[in-house]
Amino acid sequence: MTKRILLVGMNSFDSGKTQFAIRLIRSLSEEGHSIEYFKPLSGHNYWYNHEHTKTCLQNGVLASIDAMKVRKFLNPKSPIELANPVHNLFVPMRLEKPLQNMTNTLGIAGASSILTMERFSRPDASGIDTTVLVAQRLVEEERLIIKQEEVGMLTRGAGILSVNNLKEVQEFERLNFEKHVSDSFTEVEKSADVVLIEGFNDAAWPWDGLERVDAVLLISPAHIFTYDPERFRKAAYLTNRGSLPIREVTFRRISDLLKPINRLEIKPECEISVDYLEHLAISVRTGKKD
Repeated sequence: MTKRILLVGMNSFDSGKTQFAIRLIRSLSEEGHSIEYFKPLSGHNYWYNHEHTKTCLQNGVLASIDAMKVRKFLNPKSPIELANPVHNLFVPMRLEKPLQNMTNTLGIAGASSILTMERFSRPDASGIDTTVLVAQRLVEEERLIIKQEEVGMLTRGAGILSVNNLKEVQEFERLNFEKHVSDSFTEVEKSADVVLIEGFNDAAWPWDGLERVDAVLLISPAHIFTYDPERFRKAAYLTNRGSLPIREVTFRRISDLLKPINRLEIKPECEISVDYLEHLAISVRTGKKD
């Protein structure tokens, strides 16, 4: 059975999950494991991460910065659209005057971060089925700094669904997020004996369809904490409220309900060996597939 290792961020950003994943991949690769990396949900800003945006334009697909970094250290068998099935693009609006703001609810974080595109991908009989939600009206009216032709480059071969507000985006997510992520994960997992699952920011549990993991590693700068996987999962569901998806539960909300099994400090130059994992009570030596 494939080993599933969930990486959770202690902080809402800059916890170090991606750098830890790269170190772990190096070690597991030396042991002869086939490894896949799964990032169910991600997003980036067209302006603040413009070098990455240019890479996405060249590749013709919106994808995670973290996923692209990690996959350089892998020999991935799965396409990035499945290894990273949902990705958001935020774009600044065009300002006619200082301190202008976007009245549209897609302006989630103000004028500099308008939710402009969201890609959903999943496997199908012909390969990959992709739908991209696009704030088409805002793009066509040139209210954003992204150009129409750039949107075309990022939606090449995909179905396009025009959205006008956050409510429409959330309704599509409600109906489709779980299916796209679960189907993609099932496909990715087929080709590996170890899968690293990197959560979004400090989300405690990445999606409802993930019923089992073999290890939970809480990552923060210089520290790793491990938790009992089933207790960790139950704590996330226990603190979930209303109809919100499980990915909305942050680690901070469940931290008082759990005690870590192990705690280790790591140095910036420290490599993560398999013996190191065994010390964390994470066994990967029996996870190889023939």
